[in-house]
Amino acid sequence: MTATASRDDAHGLRGALNDMLWLLPVPLFLIVLSRVGVRMTDTAFIGVVVGLALFMTVGIWLRSVVRRRIFLAGAVREQSFWYRRLRGGVLMALTSLLAGLPLATILVVAAVRAPGPELLIGMILNLPVFVLLREFWHRRLAAHAVPRFRAMLALRLALAVNLGLLFFALAVAALFRTYPEFAGLTLVEAMLSEAGRQEASSGLLQGLMQLAAAKDAAAWWLGQQVLPGVIEPGLQVTGWMILLATDVLVVWSYLLVCAAVLTLVHWRAWHPGSRSE
Repeated sequence: MTATASRDDAHGLRGALNDMLWLLPVPLFLIVLSRVGVRMTDTAFIGVVVGLALFMTVGIWLRSVVRRRIFLAGAVREQSFWYRRLRGGVLMALTSLLAGLPLATILVVAAVRAPGPELLIGMILNLPVFVLLREFWHRRLAAHAVPRFRAMLALRLALAVNLGLLFFALAVAALFRTYPEFAGLTLVEAMLSEAGRQEASSGLLQGLMQLAAAKDAAAWWLGQQVLPGVIEPGLQVTGWMILLATDVLVVWSYLLVCAAVLTLVHWRAWHPGSRSE
């Protein structure tokens, strides 16, 4: 039993390291994007967004297929007409694309606008956390989940837990950043001031950067004008997290790209028709 456990641990460690290597290009791609993104043309920007959206769509669609198969396996007979019709097809893929396009746009704009290294460093440091969380849930579900669905359920739980951890870490880090001083400015003036600082070769990208900058300025202005009156530190942290809540979409987009990588790498083993897991 000890020898078997040791082999399982070694196999799990190799698998985790392999997953980290597959995931490493994701934050590296975003780092490169943060360096050269402002020089992209409209065509290049659209190409990057569409390419990333299609990649995310594949991951979202494949995981949706698994969730649908899990439901059908417990609710509908395989011989039923509805089993074949409901197992996931073009409509589900189009729905996944509609979710992937805005999320990819948000991630690209956030990477290009990254004001400091916190976000990108956090993404790199998060890779082992994400992989270890998936491995943890995969082991914990061994006694509860059907084997062929266990891997996807573990990934889903890892995504949910990791979203909270990463967003909380970035929100706390935001408390210690230096922000523009908006004393004497109205909310509109602060938003216009930050939007005017955004520059990019692509007019489309610049417009999106200006919208994102205006949103950030609104959060910062509220933080400076409203939250200083809140004395309790815990309430201040809560207030900032509420003001920065839209950043959760950036974190979620990044995690969906990572999940798409793992889904494609392991799809032959994770497919609901496979019983190898």
